[in-house]
Amino acid sequence: MSQPYELRTQYWNDPVAKASFKQFAMDIFGLDFSDWDKAGFWDEAFTAFSYFDGDEVVANTCLYLLPAIINGRKTQLAQISTVGTRADLRRQGMNRELTEIALDWAKGKQDGVFLFSDEDAVPFYERIGFSPQEEFLEVIDAKPVTSREGAIKLDPQSDLAKIHDYAQNRVPISNKLSIGNEKLTMFHALYFLRDLIYEIPELDCFVACKRSEERLKIFDIVGKQIPSWKELHPFIADAGDREVEFHFHTDKLGLSAVRQIPLKGNLPFVWNTFPVKTPVFPYTSRA
Repeated sequence: MSQPYELRTQYWNDPVAKASFKQFAMDIFGLDFSDWDKAGFWDEAFTAFSYFDGDEVVANTCLYLLPAIINGRKTQLAQISTVGTRADLRRQGMNRELTEIALDWAKGKQDGVFLFSDEDAVPFYERIGFSPQEEFLEVIDAKPVTSREGAIKLDPQSDLAKIHDYAQNRVPISNKLSIGNEKLTMFHALYFLRDLIYEIPELDCFVACKRSEERLKIFDIVGKQIPSWKELHPFIADAGDREVEFHFHTDKLGLSAVRQIPLKGNLPFVWNTFPVKTPVFPYTSRA
Protein backbone atom coordinates (compact mmCIF):
# COMPACT_ATOMS: atom_id res chain seq x y z
CA MET A 1 0.00 0.00 0.00
CA SER A 2 1.17 3.56 -0.72
CA GLN A 3 2.54 5.07 2.47
CA PRO A 4 1.67 7.06 4.51
CA TYR A 5 -1.83 6.99 3.02
CA GLU A 6 -4.75 4.93 4.34
CA LEU A 7 -6.66 2.67 1.97
CA ARG A 8 -10.42 2.90 2.50
CA THR A 9 -13.39 1.39 0.68
CA GLN A 10 -17.15 0.99 1.22
CA TYR A 11 -17.24 4.12 3.35
CA TRP A 12 -20.45 5.85 2.18
CA ASN A 13 -21.93 5.52 5.67
CA ASP A 14 -19.15 7.82 6.97
CA PRO A 15 -20.38 11.37 6.24
CA VAL A 16 -16.94 12.95 6.58
CA ALA A 17 -15.30 10.49 4.21
CA LYS A 18 -18.21 10.73 1.75
CA ALA A 19 -17.99 14.53 1.78
CA SER A 20 -14.27 14.28 1.07
CA PHE A 21 -14.95 12.02 -1.91
CA LYS A 22 -17.51 14.52 -3.23
CA GLN A 23 -14.99 17.34 -2.90
CA PHE A 24 -12.34 15.21 -4.62
CA ALA A 25 -14.70 14.55 -7.55
CA MET A 26 -15.42 18.27 -7.82
CA ASP A 27 -11.75 19.26 -7.66
CA ILE A 28 -10.47 16.63 -10.12
CA PHE A 29 -13.39 16.22 -12.54
CA GLY A 30 -15.59 19.27 -11.95
CA LEU A 31 -18.40 16.87 -11.11
CA ASP A 32 -20.84 17.75 -8.32
CA PHE A 33 -22.58 14.68 -6.93
CA SER A 34 -24.82 16.74 -4.64
CA ASP A 35 -28.04 16.57 -6.69
CA TRP A 36 -27.74 12.79 -7.08
CA ASP A 37 -27.04 12.42 -3.37
CA LYS A 38 -29.79 14.75 -2.16
CA ALA A 39 -32.35 13.00 -4.38
CA GLY A 40 -31.54 9.71 -2.65
CA PHE A 41 -30.01 7.92 -5.65
CA TRP A 42 -26.44 7.54 -4.41
CA ASP A 43 -25.78 3.90 -5.13
CA GLU A 44 -24.06 1.48 -2.76
CA ALA A 45 -23.00 -0.56 -5.82
CA PHE A 46 -20.83 2.45 -6.75
CA THR A 47 -17.76 1.49 -4.71
CA ALA A 48 -14.81 3.76 -4.05
CA PHE A 49 -11.28 2.53 -3.45
CA SER A 50 -9.46 5.54 -2.05
CA TYR A 51 -6.24 6.61 -0.43
CA PHE A 52 -6.82 9.10 2.39
CA ASP A 53 -4.44 11.59 3.95
CA GLY A 54 -6.21 12.07 7.24
CA ASP A 55 -9.79 12.93 6.28
CA GLU A 56 -8.90 13.91 2.69
CA VAL A 57 -9.21 11.68 -0.39
CA VAL A 58 -5.98 12.12 -2.36
CA ALA A 59 -6.33 9.30 -4.92
CA ASN A 60 -9.30 7.26 -6.04
CA THR A 61 -10.67 4.55 -8.30
CA CYS A 62 -14.36 3.63 -8.35
CA LEU A 63 -15.85 0.36 -9.51
CA TYR A 64 -19.56 0.22 -10.31
CA LEU A 65 -21.24 -3.20 -10.34
CA LEU A 66 -24.08 -3.04 -12.85
CA PRO A 67 -26.82 -5.61 -13.44
CA ALA A 68 -26.91 -6.37 -17.15
CA ILE A 69 -28.55 -8.36 -19.91
CA ILE A 70 -26.16 -9.87 -22.47
CA ASN A 71 -27.61 -11.92 -25.30
CA GLY A 72 -30.79 -12.47 -23.28
CA ARG A 73 -28.94 -13.66 -20.18
CA LYS A 74 -28.97 -11.88 -16.82
CA THR A 75 -25.47 -11.11 -15.59
CA GLN A 76 -23.41 -8.34 -14.06
CA LEU A 77 -20.77 -6.03 -15.51
CA ALA A 78 -18.31 -3.75 -13.75
CA GLN A 79 -17.29 -0.26 -14.82
CA ILE A 80 -14.18 1.58 -13.67
CA SER A 81 -14.62 5.33 -13.23
CA THR A 82 -13.65 8.42 -11.20
CA VAL A 83 -9.96 7.54 -11.45
CA GLY A 84 -7.65 10.34 -10.34
CA THR A 85 -4.99 11.63 -7.98
CA ARG A 86 -4.41 15.01 -6.37
CA ALA A 87 -2.10 16.99 -8.66
CA ASP A 88 0.91 17.13 -6.32
CA LEU A 89 0.86 13.34 -5.75
CA ARG A 90 0.64 12.08 -9.32
CA ARG A 91 3.07 9.67 -11.02
CA GLN A 92 3.62 7.68 -7.83
CA GLY A 93 1.64 4.61 -8.87
CA MET A 94 -1.32 5.27 -6.58
CA ASN A 95 -4.01 4.94 -9.23
CA ARG A 96 -2.44 1.77 -10.55
CA GLU A 97 -2.51 0.26 -7.08
CA LEU A 98 -6.12 1.29 -6.50
CA THR A 99 -7.30 0.03 -9.89
CA GLU A 100 -5.60 -3.33 -9.35
CA ILE A 101 -7.20 -3.57 -5.88
CA ALA A 102 -10.63 -2.78 -7.40
CA LEU A 103 -10.18 -5.39 -10.15
CA ASP A 104 -9.12 -8.01 -7.63
CA TRP A 105 -12.18 -7.19 -5.50
CA ALA A 106 -14.42 -7.60 -8.56
CA LYS A 107 -13.19 -11.08 -9.48
CA GLY A 108 -16.09 -13.51 -9.53
CA LYS A 109 -18.64 -10.68 -9.27
CA GLN A 110 -18.93 -9.80 -12.98
CA ASP A 111 -18.68 -11.14 -16.53
CA GLY A 112 -16.81 -8.16 -17.93
CA VAL A 113 -15.08 -4.93 -16.94
CA PHE A 114 -15.14 -1.78 -19.06
CA LEU A 115 -14.32 1.90 -18.79
CA PHE A 116 -14.21 5.07 -20.84
CA SER A 117 -10.88 6.87 -20.97
CA ASP A 118 -9.62 10.23 -22.10
CA GLU A 119 -6.62 10.67 -24.38
CA ASP A 120 -4.16 11.40 -21.58
CA ALA A 121 -5.08 8.24 -19.65
CA VAL A 122 -4.80 5.77 -22.57
CA PRO A 123 -1.15 4.79 -21.86
CA PHE A 124 -2.01 4.26 -18.18
CA TYR A 125 -4.84 1.82 -18.93
CA GLU A 126 -2.78 -0.03 -21.53
CA ARG A 127 0.05 -0.48 -19.03
CA ILE A 128 -2.26 -2.15 -16.49
CA GLY A 129 -3.74 -4.58 -18.99
CA PHE A 130 -6.80 -2.88 -20.51
CA SER A 131 -7.36 -3.12 -24.27
CA PRO A 132 -9.13 -0.62 -26.53
CA GLN A 133 -12.61 -1.71 -27.58
CA GLU A 134 -14.40 -0.55 -30.70
CA GLU A 135 -17.74 1.06 -29.95
CA PHE A 136 -20.63 1.59 -32.34
CA LEU A 137 -23.85 3.48 -32.90
CA GLU A 138 -26.79 2.09 -34.81
CA VAL A 139 -28.13 4.46 -37.48
CA ILE A 140 -31.09 4.50 -39.86
CA ASP A 141 -32.33 6.90 -42.51
CA ALA A 142 -35.24 8.96 -41.23
CA LYS A 143 -38.38 8.27 -43.25
CA PRO A 144 -41.22 10.80 -43.37
CA VAL A 145 -44.10 10.09 -41.00
CA THR A 146 -47.17 11.99 -39.91
CA SER A 147 -46.40 13.67 -36.61
CA ARG A 148 -48.51 13.01 -33.55
CA GLU A 149 -49.03 15.13 -30.47
CA GLY A 150 -48.57 13.66 -27.02
CA ALA A 151 -44.89 14.01 -26.13
CA ILE A 152 -44.55 15.96 -22.86
CA LYS A 153 -41.23 17.46 -21.79
CA LEU A 154 -40.33 16.44 -18.23
CA ASP A 155 -38.37 18.50 -15.71
CA PRO A 156 -36.16 16.42 -13.38
CA GLN A 157 -36.91 18.86 -10.57
CA SER A 158 -40.71 18.93 -10.70
CA ASP A 159 -41.16 15.50 -12.33
CA LEU A 160 -38.48 13.59 -10.44
CA ALA A 161 -40.86 11.00 -8.92
CA LYS A 162 -42.39 10.26 -12.32
CA ILE A 163 -38.99 9.85 -13.98
CA HIS A 164 -37.85 7.59 -11.17
CA ASP A 165 -40.98 5.44 -11.45
CA TYR A 166 -40.20 4.84 -15.12
CA ALA A 167 -36.54 4.09 -14.29
CA GLN A 168 -37.46 1.71 -11.45
CA ASN A 169 -39.87 -0.27 -13.58
CA ARG A 170 -38.06 -0.15 -16.91
CA VAL A 171 -37.64 -3.22 -19.07
CA PRO A 172 -34.27 -3.83 -20.76
CA ILE A 173 -33.69 -1.61 -23.76
CA SER A 174 -32.05 -4.51 -25.61
CA ASN A 175 -31.57 -8.26 -25.35
CA LYS A 176 -28.05 -7.89 -26.78
CA LEU A 177 -26.66 -5.49 -24.16
CA SER A 178 -28.59 -3.63 -21.47
CA ILE A 179 -27.66 -2.07 -18.16
CA GLY A 180 -30.39 -2.19 -15.53
CA ASN A 181 -29.40 0.21 -12.74
CA GLU A 182 -32.18 2.76 -12.20
CA LYS A 183 -29.97 4.88 -9.92
CA LEU A 184 -27.43 5.34 -12.70
CA THR A 185 -30.31 6.20 -15.04
CA MET A 186 -31.37 8.85 -12.54
CA PHE A 187 -27.83 10.22 -12.45
CA HIS A 188 -28.08 10.89 -16.18
CA ALA A 189 -31.59 12.30 -15.82
CA LEU A 190 -30.34 14.79 -13.22
CA TYR A 191 -27.23 15.81 -15.13
CA PHE A 192 -26.51 15.07 -18.79
CA LEU A 193 -30.07 14.41 -20.00
CA ARG A 194 -31.95 16.83 -17.77
CA ASP A 195 -33.22 18.98 -20.69
CA LEU A 196 -33.82 16.10 -23.11
CA ILE A 197 -36.53 13.96 -21.46
CA TYR A 198 -39.94 13.57 -23.12
CA GLU A 199 -42.73 11.44 -21.70
CA ILE A 200 -45.06 9.65 -24.07
CA PRO A 201 -47.92 8.54 -21.82
CA GLU A 202 -49.66 6.63 -24.59
CA LEU A 203 -46.59 4.37 -24.90
CA ASP A 204 -45.89 4.22 -21.13
CA CYS A 205 -42.30 5.43 -21.49
CA PHE A 206 -40.05 8.44 -21.74
CA VAL A 207 -37.47 9.14 -24.44
CA ALA A 208 -34.22 11.07 -24.02
CA CYS A 209 -33.35 12.68 -27.34
CA LYS A 210 -32.10 15.78 -29.14
CA ARG A 211 -31.42 17.03 -32.67
CA SER A 212 -28.14 18.11 -34.21
CA GLU A 213 -27.46 18.88 -37.89
CA GLU A 214 -30.48 17.01 -39.33
CA ARG A 215 -29.79 14.02 -37.09
CA LEU A 216 -32.12 12.85 -34.34
CA LYS A 217 -30.12 11.35 -31.48
CA ILE A 218 -31.95 8.87 -29.24
CA PHE A 219 -30.05 8.35 -25.99
CA ASP A 220 -32.49 6.07 -24.17
CA ILE A 221 -36.04 4.77 -24.04
CA VAL A 222 -37.12 4.14 -20.46
CA GLY A 223 -40.41 2.51 -19.66
CA LYS A 224 -42.50 -0.47 -18.73
CA GLN A 225 -42.41 -1.54 -22.34
CA ILE A 226 -40.23 -0.80 -25.35
CA PRO A 227 -42.39 0.47 -28.20
CA SER A 228 -41.58 -0.32 -31.79
CA TRP A 229 -39.98 2.46 -33.82
CA LYS A 230 -43.17 2.63 -35.89
CA GLU A 231 -45.13 3.42 -32.73
CA LEU A 232 -42.58 5.83 -31.27
CA HIS A 233 -41.34 7.83 -34.25
CA PRO A 234 -44.48 9.94 -34.91
CA PHE A 235 -44.30 11.44 -31.41
CA ILE A 236 -40.74 12.76 -31.89
CA ALA A 237 -40.53 13.20 -35.68
CA ASP A 238 -39.40 16.34 -37.48
CA ALA A 239 -39.50 16.96 -41.20
CA GLY A 240 -35.87 18.11 -41.15
CA ASP A 241 -34.51 14.81 -39.83
CA ARG A 242 -32.31 12.94 -42.30
CA GLU A 243 -30.87 10.27 -40.00
CA VAL A 244 -31.60 8.78 -36.61
CA GLU A 245 -28.81 7.50 -34.36
CA PHE A 246 -29.40 5.22 -31.41
CA HIS A 247 -27.08 5.05 -28.42
CA PHE A 248 -28.09 1.46 -27.64
CA HIS A 249 -28.76 -1.76 -29.54
CA THR A 250 -32.05 -1.48 -31.44
CA ASP A 251 -33.05 -5.15 -31.58
CA LYS A 252 -36.36 -4.45 -29.81
CA LEU A 253 -37.49 -1.62 -32.10
CA GLY A 254 -38.46 -3.67 -35.16
CA LEU A 255 -36.11 -1.80 -37.49
CA SER A 256 -34.69 -2.77 -40.86
CA ALA A 257 -31.72 -1.40 -42.81
CA VAL A 258 -29.81 -0.58 -39.62
CA ARG A 259 -26.21 0.50 -40.10
CA GLN A 260 -23.52 0.26 -37.46
CA ILE A 261 -21.04 3.12 -37.50
CA PRO A 262 -17.98 3.53 -35.26
CA LEU A 263 -18.43 5.95 -32.38
CA LYS A 264 -15.31 8.03 -31.86
CA GLY A 265 -14.17 9.96 -28.82
CA ASN A 266 -15.36 7.86 -25.87
CA LEU A 267 -12.26 5.62 -25.90
CA PRO A 268 -13.78 2.49 -24.35
CA PHE A 269 -11.41 -0.08 -22.84
CA VAL A 270 -12.07 -3.59 -21.57
CA TRP A 271 -10.27 -5.85 -19.11
CA ASN A 272 -9.25 -9.17 -20.67
CA THR A 273 -12.17 -9.98 -22.99
CA PHE A 274 -15.61 -8.44 -23.18
CA PRO A 275 -18.66 -10.66 -23.80
CA VAL A 276 -20.04 -8.52 -26.68
CA LYS A 277 -17.87 -8.23 -29.80
CA THR A 278 -19.39 -5.08 -31.32
CA PRO A 279 -21.06 -3.34 -28.39
CA VAL A 280 -23.31 -0.33 -28.51
CA PHE A 281 -22.79 0.69 -24.90
CA PRO A 282 -26.10 2.20 -23.73
CA TYR A 283 -25.62 5.90 -23.15
CA THR A 284 -27.04 5.68 -19.65
CA SER A 285 -24.62 2.88 -18.76
CA ARG A 286 -21.76 5.35 -18.50
CA ALA A 287 -20.77 6.07 -14.90
